[in-house]
Amino acid sequence: MHIRELAGKNVCILGFGREGQAMLKALEEHAPGCEVTVADQNAAITLPHGSRHWLQVGTGWLKNLERFDILIKSPGIPPSEELAAYSLKLSSPTQIFFDSIANTGATVIGVTGSKGKSTTASLLFHILQTSQQANKPTSYLVGNIGEPAIAHIADAAPGTIFVMEMSSYQLMDLNLSPHIAVVTAFFPEHLDYHGSVEAYKEAKKHIARFQRPGDKVFFAADSEGAREIASEGIGKKIPFSAADAPVAIEETKLIGMHNASNIAAAFLVSRELGVSKDRAIAAIRSFAPLPHRLQSLGVRHGIEWVDDSISTTPESAIAALNALGDRVATIILGGQDRGYDFTTLAERLKHSSVQTVILLPESGKRIRESLEKVNFHARVLDANNMEETITFAKQPQSSQLKAHSFPIVLLSPASPSYGHFKNFEDRGDQFAQAVG
Repeated sequence: MHIRELAGKNVCILGFGREGQAMLKALEEHAPGCEVTVADQNAAITLPHGSRHWLQVGTGWLKNLERFDILIKSPGIPPSEELAAYSLKLSSPTQIFFDSIANTGATVIGVTGSKGKSTTASLLFHILQTSQQANKPTSYLVGNIGEPAIAHIADAAPGTIFVMEMSSYQLMDLNLSPHIAVVTAFFPEHLDYHGSVEAYKEAKKHIARFQRPGDKVFFAADSEGAREIASEGIGKKIPFSAADAPVAIEETKLIGMHNASNIAAAFLVSRELGVSKDRAIAAIRSFAPLPHRLQSLGVRHGIEWVDDSISTTPESAIAALNALGDRVATIILGGQDRGYDFTTLAERLKHSSVQTVILLPESGKRIRESLEKVNFHARVLDANNMEETITFAKQPQSSQLKAHSFPIVLLSPASPSYGHFKNFEDRGDQFAQAVG
């Protein structure tokens, strides 16, 4: 549904986080005369000063939904039987964005994956930004990492490029696919939201399922899940791997061989868009790592502190260990318990140089059990908060490193942040603050 079709309609926005707020503003700008109610479980939310719209909050936030012409569900609102009853009325900011720019001549590049989507999307955007000339198309970074896409409807025009990081939450109800899709990896995640691995994968498949003739999907060749997701739809299938990266990882500011695959994806898509090889390589070399993604905070107290708070699964923590090698002396793990199997991570730690594992609640208990099962013999400590964690991490340890190296304390929790932190950014910020 084009946003202009909502003019004069009775609209309910479900969820008033970042996407919900952008949706309200977009309705005010592009759908004159619509009556908007914002429904949110949080009874403390407020509308912008001077707003003439309505609030439906707290315990009764999902009541009387039948009175609305359309329900616009923010991506953070999980599926439920209660909302399923209104499936014919349900839409999302992502769907309305796609519908609204469909005939503008703009190009959408959608990037998804269980790991690597933020770096790949940001790197591709950086290549486009540094390569474009004054008379060339404008590009925007939107979606899960940039600004909400719905805020940029007015920017859609022939030649405009939207690089859009797309989560499974944003993809699950979508019935249009981006012109160019990128799938970086796949492994189990967000199972509490989707209910099963298959449901999570099914949501991801929407990035390619509705592509049209001439569309393309780039996918990580070494990821079976990415290959399966890319097999959907009629878009041209283009595999990529680390071998397609035009530069060695040591020539960039990124850390870890897994980033070679991300570089390859961004490079190949930029070439598809007409960026010269030389300009793309120069941009790749100048790209700065994103915060909380294997980000070195420098050396303090004789230790190098590395923030990888984005790590929310066992697989991402393993990737961090592989990237940093034998310099990791201490790793900080744990967070929200989503029932992950930590056996493979425990095996990787058993065969590493890690001397201390510091566990945060709640999944710390499950991680400890996995470490015990594989007979991990190094020190394992339980911490209640980030300050206590850093106190433990500063304790002297025997060093097997070369004289010119510093031991690394790595925050790569292998678990979501919710419960003890607002989000992974808050967790990383608290880590940096506690390090001092």
